[in-house]
Amino acid sequence: MARKTMMGKIAKRSIVLFCMFLVLWGYLIAVLFKMQVLDYETYQEKVIEQMTVETKVIANRGNIYDTNMTLLATNKTAWRVFISPVDIQSAKYRSAAEDVFYRIRHGMSGDVAAQGLPQDQLIARGLSGILGVEYDMIIKKAAMKGRRDETIKNNVDEETADRVLAFVAKYNLHNQVHVVASSVRYYSYDNLASHVIGFTGSDGQGLYGLELEYDDKLTGTAGRYITAKDGTGGNMPFLYESYIDPKDGYSLVTTIDMRIQYELELQLEATLADSEAKNRVCGIVMDVKTGDILAMATKPDFNLNSPYVLDPLSLGRLESKEYDETSDEYKNLRRELLLRMWNNKPVTEIYEPGSTFKVVTASMAYEEGKVNLTESFFCPGHYIVEGYRTPIRCHKVGGHGSLDFAGGLQHSCNPVLMMLGGRVGRDLFYQYFDSFGFLAKTGIDLPGESNSYFHSKSALNAVELAVASFGQRFKVTPIQLITAVSAVANGGNLVTPRLVKAMVDKDGNVVQSFEPEIKRQVISKETSSVISKILADGVSGNGGAKNAYVKGYRVAAKTGTSEKFDTLNEEGQSYLRIGSCVAFAPAEDPQIAVLIMVDEPSPPFYGSVVAAPYVSKLMGVVLHYLGIEPQYTEEELKSLAINIGSYVGLEIGAAKSAISKLGIKYEVVGNGDTVTAQVPQSGSNLSKDTGKIILYTGNEIPKNNITVPDLVGKSAAAANKLLINANLNIRIQGAHNYSSGVGAVVIAQYPAAGQSVSKGTVVTVEFRHMDGTD
Repeated sequence: MARKTMMGKIAKRSIVLFCMFLVLWGYLIAVLFKMQVLDYETYQEKVIEQMTVETKVIANRGNIYDTNMTLLATNKTAWRVFISPVDIQSAKYRSAAEDVFYRIRHGMSGDVAAQGLPQDQLIARGLSGILGVEYDMIIKKAAMKGRRDETIKNNVDEETADRVLAFVAKYNLHNQVHVVASSVRYYSYDNLASHVIGFTGSDGQGLYGLELEYDDKLTGTAGRYITAKDGTGGNMPFLYESYIDPKDGYSLVTTIDMRIQYELELQLEATLADSEAKNRVCGIVMDVKTGDILAMATKPDFNLNSPYVLDPLSLGRLESKEYDETSDEYKNLRRELLLRMWNNKPVTEIYEPGSTFKVVTASMAYEEGKVNLTESFFCPGHYIVEGYRTPIRCHKVGGHGSLDFAGGLQHSCNPVLMMLGGRVGRDLFYQYFDSFGFLAKTGIDLPGESNSYFHSKSALNAVELAVASFGQRFKVTPIQLITAVSAVANGGNLVTPRLVKAMVDKDGNVVQSFEPEIKRQVISKETSSVISKILADGVSGNGGAKNAYVKGYRVAAKTGTSEKFDTLNEEGQSYLRIGSCVAFAPAEDPQIAVLIMVDEPSPPFYGSVVAAPYVSKLMGVVLHYLGIEPQYTEEELKSLAINIGSYVGLEIGAAKSAISKLGIKYEVVGNGDTVTAQVPQSGSNLSKDTGKIILYTGNEIPKNNITVPDLVGKSAAAANKLLINANLNIRIQGAHNYSSGVGAVVIAQYPAAGQSVSKGTVVTVEFRHMDGTD
């Protein structure tokens, strides 16, 4: 009986245990079903993540070229050093004995293994010393959970990368420390076109300029390199590797012409130095028919290969504050100066255009029939707007007196332009202001373009209209101004300025072309032709822009000097100025437009002085470079310089004959039969009217017995007379139309006054008209 009872209990217990095991078995089956079926993909990803290491393969960033395929921006090889925190932590937490055994087994020397230094500290100590990075930063990154790729340093050079690899090999850190080749951006011409091209960050992402605007096109698509790891962290066979090719970014073909860009920057550097501008200078060269930007620059600029180094002007401002370099004031000011230095002034900054805007006012007035070419005006030096008692003055205090429409524009007469603005009226003026593109961004393919600041239509009352007519009390960008003037030049069409004309792949195949865009016709061809002629006649005659004259070319130009009303002195008056000049040529068939703007120049601050002469020099080079042949007037032909040859070694009769054919005078010194020396030397340029070559014969040699006279401030006639009397030749630079108006004066000479030279030496003088006040 007892036995039966015991057996019954055992049976019950067995049943209970069986049921428990059955439930447990069912639970296990359910868990396995969930893991293997329902959550299969989730756990598969976790297994793959633990078994595989994925390394991103950076795509090559596209190049940037100028319009002639000159390489402007490209890539060069650098190395990236990164660590795998997962592998570091795996090694770090082994037992000391196991760690020693592991290291010795893999080729480590016993003395190193015996050190027992934790692997994160070993790596931090080694890499910080080689790479010059902070020890604590490496320790912090080495402790990150679940991470296999933490960058320690980018853009490492080859020599340093080799030192890291040697460190890795010495301590068998192949799974913990990695060195991979990458590319770093390189700019072929350092500072040239820096504000246009822009630059990239340490991660290769575009930060400024075209690098930012077209970042998604330049970047391409990264590839991947996937490797499998075994239980010890070692690489598995090649069968388990996978490689996905990166897709390189597209390259940009820009409209920039580096030859023209170089010349523009040369002239901007000159006017920056001469004018001592406090708030930078900028310039644009634009194809008036297509909107292609042939050159664009701001000075001072910066080196694209080291963009975080301040330019000398900005650095001087920073150092003048004498802040401690660790202080917030120092850091904040430095950051502010960097941002200002990187700003592309022609696109991102607005300014009051001053009298350069009178081209637009005159165009709309003539287009609407509000004025004709024979109409007379009178300028007493001011103009009183109806309903406003205070006279608005002209820049010429005594007034221009009587002049016609053309004279009003050429001499930049404020009263004439105010009268024209009043005739156009508020509604039409506002309509044309919009039509010329001043109420919207131009659409140029650069980041950060600013829009204008102008009155609302309802606020454009009589006084506001009068002042706006001569370009004050509103602001536009330089790119808006040159785009509008290009419409006046090209027959009336407002074009969209552009910097990129095509994108190409790595094989040079065109992926996308960008065609010129005409937005609308603003004025008629007739108005365009009339205004162009008026402006060109002013340059070649006695207009305010005569410093923009270029011998052999009809240049249409307008200068301007605007006040900066947002900066006032203690008396509440503006004292800072902006001088500028906008021009296009050849006037009879315009091809290019040029704008140079000088922000806060030292006196004399007029655009006719600080901008027009540099526009002239730039135009002279660019028009010749573009293959536009000069068309000289009879007067210009008479004053053309003659390039002389070498007459040394010739019989005196042959030398005289050769020089006579050039139409140049000569003087023989000595009684010999053969020319033994000459002044000036071959290759010199002499004026056909006044030039003279001194030929030395026999034992006679040139002697430095003539003192160069002081010519600065002298008129052309006075300077020429002094040089002729001193038996010296003159070479003219600058204003070749030196006799126009009240006449140009000498602003510089070489050799300097007081130097001793020989008879016949060429003295180079630079003339400039100083009477323009625009």
